[in-house]
Amino acid sequence: MRLARSLLVLAILCIPTAAAAQEVGYGVKGGLNLATLSFDPDPGADFGIRPGVVLGGFVSIPMGPRLTIQPEGLFSQKGANASEEGADAWIRLDYLEVPVLVQYAVTSSSTNTFNVFAGPSLAFKLKARSGAEFGEDSFEEDISEGTESFDFGVVFGAGVNVGRFSVDGRYTFGLSNINTDTEEGKIKNRTLAFLAGYRF
Repeated sequence: MRLARSLLVLAILCIPTAAAAQEVGYGVKGGLNLATLSFDPDPGADFGIRPGVVLGGFVSIPMGPRLTIQPEGLFSQKGANASEEGADAWIRLDYLEVPVLVQYAVTSSSTNTFNVFAGPSLAFKLKARSGAEFGEDSFEEDISEGTESFDFGVVFGAGVNVGRFSVDGRYTFGLSNINTDTEEGKIKNRTLAFLAGYRF
């Protein structure tokens, strides 16, 4: 984890020098997360999708005719929902996520661009809660002490830029075990997201 954070910081620090002569753009974006969790070993319950919000801003830094570096800062809702024998349970994890994406324009015109992208992502935990409902009974608890403060993952996806507007679809594959109790196994984030953005 320490090496991953060091590489991410180094990549951000190298951006201004490499992009000194390029036009830097800024923008906002937001959309829908379809998040779930990967468990090892399998807990037996059927954990499914937690729909959530993802929104924030980005900096777009051209590094050449087709290559762009795009750091982002996003509020991202993750976790999972589960149903088992008439009970509904959920885990809600909220993060401040910082992806640093390398974008390559596969096709490009004066107004439209289709691009593919990938890069590392470091997420800072903001909130962690779990709960369940069974009939009229329900409970909710803070599980911050049972989850790691940071999550490191990789992001890959594709998008289209039309003038100042953009849309993209991406998958974030969590590499970190976010469960602090190693005796209970490993838990990792898995998130599919769809975002729309506007560049100022």
